[in-house]
Amino acid sequence: MAVGMLLASPGFNEDVYWQLNDAIFGTRSWSAADVPGLILHSAGPSEGGFYAYDVWESREAFEAFMKERLAPAFESMTGGPPPAEMQPQFFEIANLVT
Repeated sequence: MAVGMLLASPGFNEDVYWQLNDAIFGTRSWSAADVPGLILHSAGPSEGGFYAYDVWESREAFEAFMKERLAPAFESMTGGPPPAEMQPQFFEIANLVT
């Protein structure tokens, strides 16, 4: 079942977002087809920070991406894991129209 994933926190800003993109993909031009299980990705400014909102084929697909690509990229940038306040929130998708 598809799930929405929201990642937002005051410590997550636009600079960090683009640095992560560069570390993971080596470019700022990538597509959902480059990430197994990703249906769509969005990101932008939010109150007090920046957000990323994705739709994934499953929570497990996101968790695999987090383990294999996102967490290592974050650790290479900061020397440690993402802070607790940057933990993703998940939402069941009842209807998805593309």
